[in-house]
Amino acid sequence: MGILDQLGVGEGRLKEYSDFVNRYEQGHPSQGYSDQEVLTRYGEVAHAASADQYAQAAHEALSKLSPEERADILKMLQERAAARGVALPTQVPAEPKELGQVITDLHGKPGQLRDMLGANAIEDQQQGSGSNPIIEVLSSPAAKAVLAGIATMLIKRVMAR
Repeated sequence: MGILDQLGVGEGRLKEYSDFVNRYEQGHPSQGYSDQEVLTRYGEVAHAASADQYAQAAHEALSKLSPEERADILKMLQERAAARGVALPTQVPAEPKELGQVITDLHGKPGQLRDMLGANAIEDQQQGSGSNPIIEVLSSPAAKAVLAGIATMLIKRVMAR
């Protein structure tokens, strides 16, 4: 059973997914859709994928980003991990495969990747504001591109079957 089968996606939803994939591929990976749509698509498919499927999707999504954007994502993850006492591998290169594995590992613990990518998650947690960190993730175009890319790669793989 595939990801979309698990989600009970009908023909109307397949058109929505196909449209999302097309918009992802037409410009920069962080543009062409709303923040909410990225969150929705990512949320719908990311946890339905196996660890191997997710890792491959993360690798492919990161391959679409520039070396500078990947370095920004890595720096953000390292800073946030250190602030939270989360151990990340040392000396991780900002290359798609290695960075994709770090993202996959963070994704493996519910909420951890969201917390690491949330733009104001650390400050909000310290202040007890109760805001939702996943909303702030999209204030970083590179983080938005990663989530949109992972969702897109998972959808493409399933739709190709």
